[in-house]
Amino acid sequence: MNKQQFGNFIAENRKAAGLTQKELAARVHVTDKAVSKWERALSYPDVTLLEPLAEALGLGVEELMACRRIEVRKDEEEEAVENIREERPVQNLMEISRENLKSERRKHVWQTALALALMLAATLGTIWYCSTFVSEQLDKSIVLKETVGDENYLYVEDKGHLLRLKCGADVDFDSITLESEWGSERSYRMDCRWNRRTYEGTVSTCQFSGEFLGGMMDVTFEVESDRLFWYDEVYYTSEDYYPDPYSEPRGLLYLCNYRFWTGKWDRETGEWKDRETVLLVEDCLNVIVEDIDGDGHNEVVARTRWPEKPYMVYDWGDDFKVKEIDQYWLENVSPELQERLLTIPEESARAQARLGSHPPVVGEIL
Repeated sequence: MNKQQFGNFIAENRKAAGLTQKELAARVHVTDKAVSKWERALSYPDVTLLEPLAEALGLGVEELMACRRIEVRKDEEEEAVENIREERPVQNLMEISRENLKSERRKHVWQTALALALMLAATLGTIWYCSTFVSEQLDKSIVLKETVGDENYLYVEDKGHLLRLKCGADVDFDSITLESEWGSERSYRMDCRWNRRTYEGTVSTCQFSGEFLGGMMDVTFEVESDRLFWYDEVYYTSEDYYPDPYSEPRGLLYLCNYRFWTGKWDRETGEWKDRETVLLVEDCLNVIVEDIDGDGHNEVVARTRWPEKPYMVYDWGDDFKVKEIDQYWLENVSPELQERLLTIPEESARAQARLGSHPPVVGEIL
């Protein structure tokens, strides 16, 4: 017996009984798709279904196994049964059993392979997730508060990058201040969750934890002056140069503070009189004074140490009657402005790149 013979026999007897595939399937308690597979010689029925299948088709199990009906007179019944037995129905039954066993084994192999693939995918996904997302408690000063639409964000520094943390419902955003009334930085303890690749995440709690002051190197540099904000003349210089601890990936060497002040220089005493600090820009790479928005008043453009937010502007507020300094991030910077904000090491590296590998000649103009 083969599958095609067996399938044709089932189809012929089903049609002879006036049954559709769906009706036969209902009697045997399988799907009509299973019946279709039997009749198309794609599979055998399960051994446990042979008896109910034979009964539904009006056959005996031996007839079903032999793929032929017994249609004889009473006196010939014993001989016909013997003939059917000689056609090895038991062997046919064993063949069906073996086929079902193979099918079950194949199914088991695929199920096992699928289970292993899912376990591997889950393991790799867990490793990727743990290496990408960080949940930790930070004790940091807050660099910037920002509101975009209806969402509040805090920016904190982590290893030379700015983490952009969306505030949760339990964070009192309005009560957070970056500095104390004496100008010292305020530190906060924050429960955060953020992405190592995008440097974005959330902060669920933010509690004030203290204040601290940082020590800088005391260095004196050339003093410049210009019109700035509402003053006719403001003096400024860079001071407190110190190594940037995260400079190596970006080739940046030193950070500094830029101080802007008013007053008069007393030549006799060599001291400033009536000196008053107007603005102190800390931990930056470079600063220029320029009227970048064309409103007739100079602004201060600072290049920060963060690649995510590299340029900050300090400007006189919209209400010129109120003498307050606003600050905001500058998203688009012209190539000319970028050139002017290069650091000395960057300018030296660019000059060496233009010269190539040969050493400069004495007197050569770079």
